[in-house]
Amino acid sequence: MQNCGFGWENRVLDAAIAVSGEVPGLPGTNLRNQHGAASLGWRVPSTGGTLTLTLSGSAPVRAISLHRTNLSAAATWHIELRAGGNRTYSWDGSAAVAGGQCVHVLPAGLSADAITLWVNDPNNPDGFLSIPLAFVGPLWQPARNYSTDSTENLKVGQQSTTTLSGGEFVDARYVQRGLSIAHQSYGDADAPVLRQIQRAAATGQNILFIPDPDSDPPALAETALFGRLSGGDLSNPFGPADRHAQTLTLTERL
Repeated sequence: MQNCGFGWENRVLDAAIAVSGEVPGLPGTNLRNQHGAASLGWRVPSTGGTLTLTLSGSAPVRAISLHRTNLSAAATWHIELRAGGNRTYSWDGSAAVAGGQCVHVLPAGLSADAITLWVNDPNNPDGFLSIPLAFVGPLWQPARNYSTDSTENLKVGQQSTTTLSGGEFVDARYVQRGLSIAHQSYGDADAPVLRQIQRAAATGQNILFIPDPDSDPPALAETALFGRLSGGDLSNPFGPADRHAQTLTLTERL
């Protein structure tokens, strides 16, 4: 088990984006917006697609993820990193999709100036691929792990109508995951990074949280969360000790 990881330097937002195919009005460049709606994402008119990010210079990459997708459990993907024209990393296998998302964490961060993802889902019942959100970038891990006081919640958007006889009719609209990430032992060196993360989040940028980057792909997809982050007060409950406490709230971006 590793300490939790935060992804906030998303190279998708500043890279040149090239895709193998797109539906008019739903181009690959939609991945730069922060919305998880399929109507504002990238749509591929077939069941296979390629996404290539070309960076202005070499940058660290450790986590790669897709969110709010329509990928089926049978989807596969191939990931390739290049630096200076040379392939530095290659991986392919099951996307292990859970809750519409898939997450891949490299064993260690690598520098790359080009990242290519091939996604294949030949039996997708929709007959197309919908990918609204993506993250490619490094993971920041605090010196010590988050607290077991952390909690997860589900916000259910629904309208319930009750008849005079007591019958209930439920109009289900959405289910949104949320995390309360309690941490009681941030170090002095962690505090400046936390401020940077929260400043980025304050602009509306989505933040990726991975509870354990060492998990296998199914667990990564099941537990990771990509969305809007806010933080409470950063305190120093243990006096002169190198320990700080703060609780972060992360809400899935729909």
